[in-house]
Amino acid sequence: MPPDRNRASNPQGRQKSCLECAKSKRRCDLRHPACLRCTKQNLTCSYPPQPSAGDASTWQSDSTPPECDAADNVFHFDMQTFSNSQPVGLMDFDVAPGEASSLDALNNLFNTEEDRESYFPLARSNYAQGKSFSASHISDFAYSRVKYCIEELKRAPITMVSENRTPWSHPLLYEDYMPRCLQDAHAACALYIARNDTNDLFVARHVTDRVKELLDSPTPAVPIEVLARAHSLILYQVIHIFSADIRYHGRADATFPHLEEAGRSLHLIVHQESDFSDPIPLYPSATARSAWRDFIFRESKRRTLLILFHFIAMCNLLRGSQASCSHEDALGSRVSFSAHLWKAASAFDFAIAWNQKKHHLVRDLDLSELLDTAHPDDIDTFGRMLMTGLMGIDDVKGWFHTRGGAF
Repeated sequence: MPPDRNRASNPQGRQKSCLECAKSKRRCDLRHPACLRCTKQNLTCSYPPQPSAGDASTWQSDSTPPECDAADNVFHFDMQTFSNSQPVGLMDFDVAPGEASSLDALNNLFNTEEDRESYFPLARSNYAQGKSFSASHISDFAYSRVKYCIEELKRAPITMVSENRTPWSHPLLYEDYMPRCLQDAHAACALYIARNDTNDLFVARHVTDRVKELLDSPTPAVPIEVLARAHSLILYQVIHIFSADIRYHGRADATFPHLEEAGRSLHLIVHQESDFSDPIPLYPSATARSAWRDFIFRESKRRTLLILFHFIAMCNLLRGSQASCSHEDALGSRVSFSAHLWKAASAFDFAIAWNQKKHHLVRDLDLSELLDTAHPDDIDTFGRMLMTGLMGIDDVKGWFHTRGGAF
């Protein structure tokens, strides 16, 4: 929330959208003198007048929002309980039909400060406000958007070790050079996967020592080093959060701000890049090889930035935080949804896919055009992670089914 429109200065205890965002039922970031959406769309931004402090209808900041019922079962996945510094309330999800594919859907998912008529619970009905928040308290609504991503994140250390890849890191990205920090993370993941009752103490010490070394090291400036640091932090944080061994949990909170810092560093690099759309000649092959290498590096950076944004949002959810998503990082983002390009086995296959297949360049996490024109085989694992985070698993499964595919 902007500093000049916080709860302390607002007798309502809740913020009002600007008139344009309220009319369109879109998320408003409450900036002054004009919000980001109005500025971007050249709209006249104005806010409704604030009622007086003595207004009998004023909703006080310590009031309890209306609650929705939720089933009282517990989800089953290994996850640590984060410390919770503030009560967990309710989440709003006010995206109108046809808007669920936009950035606002993900931003609304982790924010509660809007004046909306409909609310969906972040926490389940068995959660007592102010108590320690754990994974068992996450509502069906929130869980439907993070479950698939959680499962893929949990697999990341294994796929990195066995296949040199993750859904956001191409298997050939580090073929010529892997920075030292990722070499250490790669080895730590291998040890973590191979841990047993005999070596688990040694493995835990090794992993936590490597994490401390990374957190104590200065932030690099070279793009490949920045990217490798981000990949290392993601892998370590996956171990911290999803391990059933409590010896790894102590580093989770310490690693979290470094994830945010890695996102900021990567954001500066990614948003300086441009896209090309010209056909790629098949002969001579040098052009195709160069285009393929550029694509691998460019899309790995873009995917990593978005998965950092998504992972941080999930960590905030698991910590019971209601802090606003930094959606400015995703505004202006670009990423290619094309399994054919990402999975190309050679420069020749890449050039064929580039010239003959439709590759969808998604901007600002707006999936509208993608949902209208894409086919199920265009969407790889990374695309499914973002789609379920923005739309929910049922809607994504429904889209795949109506397009003749299966999720």
